[in-house]
Amino acid sequence: MIKDGTGSLQPSRIVILAFLLTMLAGTVLLCLPVARTGAGENLILDQSPALPAAANSGIAPHDPPTKTVPSLGPALPGGAPLSVALFTAASATCVTGLIVVDTGTYWSPFGQTVLLGLMELGGIGTMTVVSLVSLALGRATSDTREVAAHSLRGIPLGGIKHTVAAILGFSLVAQMIFGVILAWRLGASGKVPGGAMGVFHGFFLAASAFNNAGFAPWTDSVTGFNHDPVVLGSLAVLILVGGLGFPVWAVLWVKGPHWWRLNLNVRIMLVGTAVLVAGGTVLMAALEWNNPATLGAHHPGEKLLNAFFAAVSPRTAGFNAIDIGAQYPATWLVTDGLMLVGGGSAGTAGGLKVTTTAVVLATLWGEVRGAGAINILGLRLARAAQRQALAVFSLFIGLVGISVFLMVLTTPWGLSRSLFEVCSALATVGLSTGITPSLPVANQALLIALMLVGRLGPLTIATAWGARKRRLVYELPKDYPLIG
Repeated sequence: MIKDGTGSLQPSRIVILAFLLTMLAGTVLLCLPVARTGAGENLILDQSPALPAAANSGIAPHDPPTKTVPSLGPALPGGAPLSVALFTAASATCVTGLIVVDTGTYWSPFGQTVLLGLMELGGIGTMTVVSLVSLALGRATSDTREVAAHSLRGIPLGGIKHTVAAILGFSLVAQMIFGVILAWRLGASGKVPGGAMGVFHGFFLAASAFNNAGFAPWTDSVTGFNHDPVVLGSLAVLILVGGLGFPVWAVLWVKGPHWWRLNLNVRIMLVGTAVLVAGGTVLMAALEWNNPATLGAHHPGEKLLNAFFAAVSPRTAGFNAIDIGAQYPATWLVTDGLMLVGGGSAGTAGGLKVTTTAVVLATLWGEVRGAGAINILGLRLARAAQRQALAVFSLFIGLVGISVFLMVLTTPWGLSRSLFEVCSALATVGLSTGITPSLPVANQALLIALMLVGRLGPLTIATAWGARKRRLVYELPKDYPLIG
């Protein structure tokens, strides 16, 4: 089942199997009665907007949202419904952050600890985890080492063991440092419980940010701290550090910050991230500056702070410091773009990835200019990278189109909100305009599939292509159809 034509294990299949097993284990644990608080459904449907009028839908223009989450029955007496546990486990494993129940009041400390573990496993990356476990046992196979090589492209294969250990240590140290800062700041704010629970919230938030998961132990995400530069700044740093991708930090660690020594992946990531964050901040501020429901009520300094955070979070953490549902549709489109681009390859972020987007744009620009070779930031781009980037881009756009069509066809929420929800799931972001809990189980299943594809798609496509490569014994005649 997980072997290619040569009888050896396919790395891409290993990754898929590892993710599915992790998600299944998380679902089982979240179905246990001990994972729930027992305080009722504790839904977040008060965030859902009024349903729009829809032809033949049977829904009045301003009917209130449904008051129950569509779900299957409890897997165990007193436990969470199977569909709720599955959706939440998938969202945590894929480090997305979309939720159908309130994380802080629905899940007990045990349930939140399960979510924390799933976020760590999903954020670090199942490929790295598989390789790390095999290396720890002293019996790593060539295929599991290939899995790690895809995750840590640019690092010599012989150095994977030490590199993975360094990355794991760096990840934990970063989370520990900012976990302490957040725990202190949350406690000082008086808005969260003190003591052990306050400390847990700080470290939970730090892990969620570093892994670009977007889970918060409060219904309103981090909107209660939209005036606090320490909280939002700490989260933004963790999001960017985790989202840049492990290969970037590994190369910087080995080769230092000397531009001429950096490979193309690192160059694109550093420049692309700076451009997207700066450009996103300007657009967010320009579009929402006078919106009384978002930035309009803040003073200029807080407006810039929240515009910056709104540009960082969609790539691809999913925290919101201002009300997403109250933003203008034009702002949603900007956020859609930021979500789809995402962060770095083999890191904690999702989306198309900055490198993939840059390669596609450079390839298109090269075709327009009729360039024989595509050059980016002083280096020539390999043709294989161009083909892979265009294939991944086409897959993502095709999935967005099909999924939005299905959402619009089966729900009353319209094009803008459906597009936002699909982009958020496929890019593993977790932002929502408030409609996720009221979606039917079938639509929630669609979002689960999108989250899995978004988290695994580009990487598994690359490794699967490598596994299927065959030597050609003949070539067909070449021809050129008309294009354009």
